[in-house]
Amino acid sequence: MRHGVKKAKLGRTAAHRKAMLNNLATSIIKQGMAEEQVDRQVRTTIQKAKAVRSLVERLVTYAKKGDLSARRQAAKFIQEPAVLQDLFDTIGPRYESRQGGYTRILKLNDNRHGDNAEMALISLVEEMTFAATAPKAEATEEVATAEEK
Repeated sequence: MRHGVKKAKLGRTAAHRKAMLNNLATSIIKQGMAEEQVDRQVRTTIQKAKAVRSLVERLVTYAKKGDLSARRQAAKFIQEPAVLQDLFDTIGPRYESRQGGYTRILKLNDNRHGDNAEMALISLVEEMTFAATAPKAEATEEVATAEEK
């Protein structure tokens, strides 16, 4: 019986599953730092995306804390030092005011050709900054005042 079991097995042994989820979480964080919007997503199956979501949320929470203990906790899961540095330097402060829900899973219509598995895109949620939208609002006000004159 599966009473109280919340972890998806994903058809792998425990060590393989842990390594796969750690690598997938590292890829999501690495892609979250990409320059172009298109490159900020990782394509995987829906079940893997749902399984890795909690790990990525936990890593971002560690990055928000930012202390040495949190960095060591995150280093258990992320093996690349550059990605760990980016997590704490840029991603943590980016979500400082957000209480949770750092990831987004978008289901895709096309299934994988080999086994017909449902596919999804998982990415970090982008924060909308009001500073970026403020100059546009000021520009429209300037145009409106120029038209009135």
